[in-house]
Amino acid sequence: MIVAEHLGKVYRRYARPLDSLLEMLFRRPRHTPFVALQDINFELHRGETMGVVGDNGAGKSTLLKILAGTISPSSGRLTVQGRVSAILELGTGFHPDFSGLENIRLGLALQGLDEAEAEALIPEIIEFSELAAFIDQPLKTYSSGMYVRLAFSVLTCTDPDILIVDEALAVGDVHFQKKCMDRMTDFRRRGKALLFCSHVLYQVRHLCDRAIWLDHGRIRLAGPADEVVDAYQDYVRSREGATPNPACEVDVAEETAAGKRAWLETVRLIGKELRGEPPRFKTGEPFSVEIVAYRGDLPLEDVHVGVVLKRNDGIQCFGASTEADDRILIDMGNGRVGIIYEIPSLPLLSGEYSLDVWLIDATGVHVYDSRLSCLPFQVRQPMKAVGVCWMAHEWRSPE
Repeated sequence: MIVAEHLGKVYRRYARPLDSLLEMLFRRPRHTPFVALQDINFELHRGETMGVVGDNGAGKSTLLKILAGTISPSSGRLTVQGRVSAILELGTGFHPDFSGLENIRLGLALQGLDEAEAEALIPEIIEFSELAAFIDQPLKTYSSGMYVRLAFSVLTCTDPDILIVDEALAVGDVHFQKKCMDRMTDFRRRGKALLFCSHVLYQVRHLCDRAIWLDHGRIRLAGPADEVVDAYQDYVRSREGATPNPACEVDVAEETAAGKRAWLETVRLIGKELRGEPPRFKTGEPFSVEIVAYRGDLPLEDVHVGVVLKRNDGIQCFGASTEADDRILIDMGNGRVGIIYEIPSLPLLSGEYSLDVWLIDATGVHVYDSRLSCLPFQVRQPMKAVGVCWMAHEWRSPE
C-alpha cells in the first residue's frame, strides 16, 4: 500500500556550478527554486492498478522516483507498506562493467535477497529475459532493449508487493513488450499493487483501474482511468488542435512486417469506391469495414481487432473491439484472420471522419499493429439536427 499526503519536491537551480559552492560557504541563497511537485495526495491499495499521465515535465518521473525511494520529498508524508520494485531509468542499479549474470546477483542483493534465494531465482530470470546467449557479456555491450529485458526480469521475478513502471518499457522490442504486459496483467490478477506511467493512453485505460493526471507538478484530475484519460485527451486536442492525417487509399496496403509478430494486411470499406474524394455516407446508411490480418503462429484467441470512428477534429465518436465484445476472428488459413465490422444504421451526423484500426491481444492492452486516421469518409445528414450523432427521440405533451 502507498499513501501520499501533501507530497512536494523543490529543486535548486543554479545559474553556474560555482554558485552552489558559494551558497554553501557564505550561507546566502544563490539559487532559484523550481517546484517539481506540489500537494500530491493519493492512495494505492493492494490489488489496485493506478496510471500516471501528463505532459513531459509535468512531474511524473519525479513522483515515481519519490515513491520508489530513490529521492526524498521536500515536504509531505509518504507511507509505503510492502516491498517495492521500480523500473525507472535504463541501467539504474546496474554496473556497466559487470556481466549480465553479475548484475542479476547485484540487483537481487539490492532487493534484500540472500545468496541462496538469489541463486534459486537466477534460472527463471535468465529464461524470462531470453538473454542466455549474452548473460556472461559485460552490460556495457548490451543494447537499450537488452537493458530493459534484464531489469524487468530481475525486478518482477522477485514477486514484489508493489511494482512501479515508467516509460522505460517503450524501448523494448514488440515481442518483449507483450511479455511484460502479460506479466503485469498477471501481477494485477494476483492482487498486487501496480503504478504504471505511460504516454500510451490506450494501455493506461485498459491496464489501470484509476489514474492521476499531473499538470505542472499538481494533480489536475484523479479518478477512474477511462475518465482521466478522456479528460487528458480532450485537453491535448484543444491545446494542439490535433487533426488526423488520413491515408488517400481505401484499401490499405500491407506494411513491412519487420519486428512484428502479427500485422494488419488490409482494411477496406465495403460497398464504396474511391473516386477522387473520400466515400460519402448518409446518416442511417449501413456502414461496413472488412479487416484482414496476419497472425502467424499466435493462437487465434490471442488476436483481436479494435475499430474507432474519429471525426477530423480528433474526437473519438465510437470505438469497439472483438476482445471487449467477446468475439473471435475468422480463421482464413495460412496464418490469416478476418472480420467484418458492421454498423447497421450509421448514426453520425454531417462531417469528415476516419478510422483508427488496432490489432491487439487478448488482454486488450498490447498492440501488435495499428492503422491510425485511415480510410477517410464523409457523412451527410438528410435531417435538420446538430451535434455528433443522431439520437432517436420524440416530443410528448406534458402530463
